[in-house]
This record gives sequence, structure tokens and C-alpha cells, in this order.
Amino acid sequence: MTRRSERPGRDGAAEAGRTGGRWRLRNWRLRTKLLAILLIPAVAVVVLVGLRVGAELGRADRFAESAERVRVDAKVAELVHRLQRERDLTVRYVAGGRQGDLAEVREQRGRVDDAIGAFSRELVSATPRLSAGALDAFRRSEDRLGVLTGLRYAGEHSRFPSDAVLRSYSELISGLLDIGDQAVSNVPDGELARTRFAVNALGRIKEQMSVRRAIVAETLARGSLPEDRKRALVAAESELAAAREDFVKFASPAQQRMYDDTVIGLIVDIGNGIVESVLTSGESGEDLGALDAERWDTAATYTVNLANRVQDALLVQLQQRADRFAADARRSALVDAGLVLGVLVVAAVLAVIVTRSLLRPLRILRHSALETAEHRLPAAVDDILADPDPGPERVQRHAVEPVPVFTREELGQVARAFDAVHGEAVRLAGDQAMLRENVNSMFVNLSRRSKDLVERQLSVLDRMEADEQDPDTLGGLFELDHLATRMRRNSENLLVLAGQDAGPPLPGPVSADEIMGAALSEVEHYQRIRIGAMPNIAVAGDAVGDLVHVISELFENATEYSGPDAPVTVASSATERGDWRIDITDRGAGMPAAEIERVNARLADPPEVDVEVSRRMGLYVVARLAQRHRIQVRLRTAETGGLTATVVVPVGLITAAGPPPVPPPPPPPQQRTAPEPAPQWDTRSTPLESISEHGPPRRAPVEWEEPPEWPTEEDTRASALDDDTPTERLPAYQEVLSQWFQAVVEEDRPARHAAESTGPIEAVPAEHVAWPTEDDERPPIVSRSPEAVRSRMSSLQDAVRRGRHERLD
Repeated sequence: MTRRSERPGRDGAAEAGRTGGRWRLRNWRLRTKLLAILLIPAVAVVVLVGLRVGAELGRADRFAESAERVRVDAKVAELVHRLQRERDLTVRYVAGGRQGDLAEVREQRGRVDDAIGAFSRELVSATPRLSAGALDAFRRSEDRLGVLTGLRYAGEHSRFPSDAVLRSYSELISGLLDIGDQAVSNVPDGELARTRFAVNALGRIKEQMSVRRAIVAETLARGSLPEDRKRALVAAESELAAAREDFVKFASPAQQRMYDDTVIGLIVDIGNGIVESVLTSGESGEDLGALDAERWDTAATYTVNLANRVQDALLVQLQQRADRFAADARRSALVDAGLVLGVLVVAAVLAVIVTRSLLRPLRILRHSALETAEHRLPAAVDDILADPDPGPERVQRHAVEPVPVFTREELGQVARAFDAVHGEAVRLAGDQAMLRENVNSMFVNLSRRSKDLVERQLSVLDRMEADEQDPDTLGGLFELDHLATRMRRNSENLLVLAGQDAGPPLPGPVSADEIMGAALSEVEHYQRIRIGAMPNIAVAGDAVGDLVHVISELFENATEYSGPDAPVTVASSATERGDWRIDITDRGAGMPAAEIERVNARLADPPEVDVEVSRRMGLYVVARLAQRHRIQVRLRTAETGGLTATVVVPVGLITAAGPPPVPPPPPPPQQRTAPEPAPQWDTRSTPLESISEHGPPRRAPVEWEEPPEWPTEEDTRASALDDDTPTERLPAYQEVLSQWFQAVVEEDRPARHAAESTGPIEAVPAEHVAWPTEDDERPPIVSRSPEAVRSRMSSLQDAVRRGRHERLD
């Protein structure tokens, strides 16, 4: 058969196997499951829309780059236009034998330099927004412009012919025009690409018009048309026609109409007519002197400027369209992102609403369940258990409030199930309270019956002790007397277990000496307890009985769990705060540190009555009584190897002790008669004065209601006649003569009188007190006459009988 101790481990392993790891789907939290349901489609939508938005933004960037490139191309077109004019003027100057005026040429060179500067500045401004390929093409063209200085020098000072100068300038201009052709490959839109092709075609139209202007000007300056110049002019006309065809091919009807409406007019026709005349005269060999060179320059320049105006307009259209497309692409990306974001926000809001509708009741249910389990239900159970009359109707008053989830779906049903469980727990608590009340009533009844029997037994022992003269028999009666006292304390312990008071409170404060003596009288092995000096303090009467009970239980434990001959030392002092500290140290086997810690925890916070309490009832009663008056009780390991029980009585219970009572003068001699039964008093406390003056510790009242009856001379004489030396051999009588019970001072004065003359006893911390050990030599015992001992014992017996009868009353 499997042992019960092995089942929890196997059950825990099986439970862990059934639940699985934390990453199992069934172990996910509800919020995580809902998030997983929404996360997959949300991630898919975000990825797809992200790709689309990324594409749109990339397209917008390409459009923006195209627009920026068009801005740079516009500066390049302006530079080409200025450079074409410089070329034509330079060719005409060279063809005229470099004899003409250079003012116009140099003025045009300045315009070209300004155009180069504008191009460089625009390129620098557009560098961050241009692609690497476009930037490299522009920089190469910018580097080519460095040859312009050499061309200018050659045209002005060298012997280069005009055709060579024309060719050199044309190569430089052709390189600049190639930039526009390369830009077409990066245009992201077909309409923009067609416009770009149209602009490039228009640039070639301008170039051929400018070349034609230079060739005709060269021819007119020479006055003849050589064959090579004729071929060049025909080639220029052919290139011009091809460029016009390309423009018509790529330009839109509106763009074609704009060109046709712009590059037209009388001056344009005059220029075309001059070109035809040059070609005709060249073929026939006629002289070209009749043609006006200035008229040709004006007409040709006017036509080139008109074409340049159309090109500028197309570049502006291209730039605006690229900017618009870039803005549209950005707007489309933002709209797509906004729509998707809006959808996600709406979905998230709906998910949050649905999740909150699920999680909020669950959270309330969990919080209410934990609050009920940890606070409300224990509080209700405590109230029920503390109720002196836990009937069904009173139990219902402590019912736990229902879980505030009142929906009709599954969560509401679970809440009602929790309410049912809580109601059943309250009902079971009521049943437990009634059962505990019944058990407490049984404890009280049994304790009181047992206590009554013990009191009767003590009365019988008193009568037997009063009539007994044999010392051995009297010693046995004393032993029975102490056993009965322990039985009565056990009965009082049962009353404490049941929550009842062991006895009524005293009307006034009691001194520390009397409290310690009363506690000592409750212990069987009182002979082994060595008590040091007591501080001159007193304890409030309502706490005296419980304090005596606490100290006597600790005395009992110290004597029970140490050797039969091992002494128990008691050190007492008043702390700086005014508390009364009592250290009770034994020389037993001690306890493990863990056990001491556990016992101290139970002393600080007494548990409910259970089996452990029955095994250590004394410590439980000590904890209950100490908690009632806020008395601190703790155990610790003693330096001698045993345990030290420390009791700290709070300053709120401490008062100043009054002067010791002065015994009344002895009455006149009279015939001794049998002692009458005297009323008994609370045996939980005995004045230390009676202990030190009249024999062993016995149950005696804490406060005298009437002056004690001191022995008369006749009683002393009668006692002397009955003196029996074997009595001195009894342990109880031997202890009467011990050093603790006798105040050995000079001239046989009582110790209390010496204390009064010297002032109150100063409080000494327990750890600074040097207590005697077993090996220490006891002080010598002062011998007294048999008559004096008999007198003291007689007085003690009379006092004990009176205390018992007063207690019974």
C-alpha cells in the first residue's frame, strides 16, 4: 500500500503532467488567447499594407527625384541655350578672320558663366535628393565644362578654323544634351517619360537650329559655301527634320499645338527662306553677298529663342507633373496607411471592449474570490467563532457579500457558484463555532468540577496536616498537597483553553516579592528554585493572577525538563523603560534553535486549540495569558546549556510598591486549642514575607484581609513540648532552614527591613547577574533552636489553613 506521505508528491507530479508547460495553449491567459486571435490577421494586414505603403512612398521618392532632376535639367537647358549662342558668335568671329568686334562674344561668355554658376548651385542643392547615377552624370557634365576656357582661347587667339571651333563646341553641347536622354530611364511614369522624350527632342531641334545658324553665319562671313559646309548645312537640316519627327512622336497634341503656335511667324519664315537661298546659291555657285548676315542672325536667333521658350514650358510642365505625381503617391500612401490604421484602431477598440467585457468580470471574480478567501471569509469565520451564541440566525448576519458579477452568461453563473461556496463555508464555520462552543462548555464544566474536587481534597489535606504529628507522614501530606495544587492549576488551564478567567482580579497592586512567592508555592519542586533580589515594584491587581500563573508554569517547565538536582535560577530587574524583566534559567538539555523559534512564534501569537496545544498546554496557557496583558514571553538558549525563559511585564502594569506590612504585637498568652478552619484565599500567589519568615512556600493570599495571627507564647511553649527532631529531616522542613528562606543579616535582622533602610533595590540586567552553580558552595545555614522552628512551622500551617478556607469562600 502506498503511504499517505508519498501521495502529495505523486499527485503534484501528476497534476504538473496534466497541466503541461506554460507555453501550452490551454495554459495561456484569456487575454493572450484573444490577442493571438486578433494578432495573426492584424499582422497580415499590416504587412500587406506596409508593402503597399512602402511601394507608394518609393514611387513618391522617384517622382520627387524626377522633379528635382527636372529642376537641374532646366538649368542645364539654360546653360546649353547660352552656350549655343556663344558658339555661334565665336564661329562667326573666327570665320570673319578674327577681325570683328569681340564685345558681343565676351558679353555672351559672361552670360554662359552665369548659367554655369546657376547650374552648379542647383546641383549642390539637389544633391541629397538625387540618385547616385544622376548625380554622377551631372558631375561629369560639370567637369566637361572645364574645356570651355581652352575653346574660348582657341577661338580668340589660335589659328583653329571655324569648322573646328564649331565641332569642339558642338561636342561639349552634345554631352550636356545626353544628360536628358539618360534621365528618361529613371522616370517612373509613362506620361512623364513621353514628355521627357519630347523635351529631349525639342532640345535637339534647338541644337540643329543653332548649328544651322552657325553654318549660315560662317558662310555669309566668307561669302561662299564650300562643299564641306554645304554638307554640314544639309546634315543639320536633316537632323532638324528628324528631331521634329521625334517631337511629334512623343509630344502630346497639346504640346505639338503649343510648338506650332509658338515657333511660327514672319521672322521664322524669313530665316527659313535665307537657308533655302544659301543652299540654292551654293549649288548654282552664285555670290552670297546679296544676303544680309545681320538679318539672318536676327531671324535665326529669334527662331531658336522661340524653340527655347517651348522647351522651358515643357520642362515646367514636366516638373509640375512630377511634383504632382510625387504628392499623389505620398497622399495615396498616407490614405492607405490611414485607412488601415483606422481599421486596426477600430478592431483594437472592439477587441478591447470585448476583452474588457470578459476580463473585467473575471478580474472582479478573482479579486472577490481572493478578498473573500483571504479577508472577508476569515473575518466572518472569526466573528462567528467569537460570537458567544453562534446560532443559525446570528450566523446569517456574518454572511459574505455576493460577488458583484450579475450577468446571465457563464461568468455570472460562476460568480453564483462562488457565492454558494462562500455560503456553505459560512455555514460550516457556524457549525464549527457551535461545536467549539460545546467543547468549551465541556472544558469549563469538567474543569470546574475537577477544581471543586481538588479544593475539597486540599481541605481534607489541611485537616490531616493540622492533626498529624509524625514528620514522615506530614512530609507525605505536603507532597500530596503540592500534587493537588498542580491538579488545580491544570483545571485552571482548561478554563483558559475555554476562554474563561481562572479567577477574579485582585482589588489592588501586589508587590514583586509576593507575586514571586505565590508562583513558587504552585510548584512541586520549589526547593530547586533559587530566586535573586526582587525590584521594589508592584503589579496591577487585575493582572496578578494571570502573571502568577505564567511564572508558575515556567517554573514547572524549568524543574520538569532539568535534572532532579539541577537548580533553577531566577533573575529579576526593572528595565530603563520601567518594564519588569524576569529571567528563569534551567540547566536541562535545552532545545534546537528551530524548535525555539517555532515555540517563540506560538508564544507571540497563540494558535487555535489543536493537538499540539494538548501536548504543550502549559506554554499555550502562558501565551494566552501573556497576550491578554501584553506580557512578552520568549525562550532562548542559556549559557549553561539549558533554556532561559524571559518574561517582560509592560510598564503599564507596573506601580510603585508600598512599605512592607508590620506584624501586630502578639496577643496575651492563652491556652492553645485546635485551629478552626479558616477561609481560603487565592493560592496562585503567596507573600514572599511568609516564605522567608515562616517556612516553605505554600498557597497564601496576595493581600491580607485581616492581620495574621502570630503565634503566642503559650503556642510556642506547647509547640516546644511537641518538638520532634526527625521533623528536621523532611525536605520541606530542611528547606525552611535553607539560605533562600532565611534572611541572614547581621544580628539576625530580616532582609526586608534592611532593604527598607537602604532604599529600593536597583534593577540589574539579567545578563550581568552572576548566578550560583551546582559547584558553588552554599552559605552556612544559621542554626535555630527547636522551639523557634516549631513556632515558625505552626504559624505557617495556620496561615495556609486560613488561605484555603478564604479561597473556598
